[in-house]
Amino acid sequence: MSSASEPNPSPDGPMNLPLSKPKRAPHRTCLLVVFAALAWLTPSVSAGQDFATKSAARKLGEEAIVLFDKGQYAEALEKFNLADQLVPAPTLGLRAARSLVKLGRLVEASERYLAVTRMDLSGKAVTYLFRKAQADALKEREELLPLIPSLTIEVTGPVGAGITVYVDGEQIPLALLGQKRPIDPGPHELEVRRGETKVKKKVDLVVKQTEKVVLELPPLPKPKPPEPDPFWRTMAWVGIGVGAGGLVAFGVTGGLALSKEQELVTKCPNRACQPEFHADADFFDALRYATTAGLVVGVVGLGVGVPLLIAGPKQKQDEKKAAEITWTPVLGIGSAGLRGTF
Repeated sequence: MSSASEPNPSPDGPMNLPLSKPKRAPHRTCLLVVFAALAWLTPSVSAGQDFATKSAARKLGEEAIVLFDKGQYAEALEKFNLADQLVPAPTLGLRAARSLVKLGRLVEASERYLAVTRMDLSGKAVTYLFRKAQADALKEREELLPLIPSLTIEVTGPVGAGITVYVDGEQIPLALLGQKRPIDPGPHELEVRRGETKVKKKVDLVVKQTEKVVLELPPLPKPKPPEPDPFWRTMAWVGIGVGAGGLVAFGVTGGLALSKEQELVTKCPNRACQPEFHADADFFDALRYATTAGLVVGVVGLGVGVPLLIAGPKQKQDEKKAAEITWTPVLGIGSAGLRGTF
């Protein structure tokens, strides 16, 4: 990760990070176990913790140190964290932070170092190991910070109704866009989403690297035309059908009325009918009323249906085929109309 010319006082780790370590005697593991045991055996760690809890924490710490020395840093970190949950101590937090460094999780390690330096020891009988752990955490964090890569993400193009940005599958706040963001070294996948549109890029970072990545969104898709409203389209065709039926009725009844009128002109000179022709006169009046009603219905129906059909959204070709109309004229005694499907 770092160049060969950088100092490497920590030869037992996977990353050549210039982190200072305390001087070690030949029997390193044994001494660390003893130091850890002394730190956890002090009665000032927590008055409310029972001896079984302290014993379990001590055992976890000893196992974690052995794993760390073997290079099994993930397993060591897990046990350091468990021990620290049982008996919080700066020595455990420091070792957990060092495990994170070995795993390449530098951002998390820096925060763990910081947490160690901020541990409140006012309620404890402070031991030399606790104070030294906090001092080591402060120093190692200062050495670590310049090595952490930084990544700036920018998003260009139309954002539409809104976007979400992800780094390695984790959503990040939009407030971080355009700002330097500390990130661990190694490969990362960046992604911006706008509705169903996704833009991805990959980047591989090394220690100390400062990188800027631009995610460019494509133009917004053209808005889809509104779907035809079947209700208004149906109403339009109903109006046209009623109007057409009214006009047919107007034509039929109008023809009958004209024929009846010619007959009455002969039977009722000067429009005065004898009693025997009153029924014919009444039928003529009914035909006149029906003719007028047919004309009104035809005009109103077409006047409503045609504008609705013209002004409404256009149908797609396949919908037009499905919406083809068939008409069948219907004539009866005193009635006329159309029967159709649409």
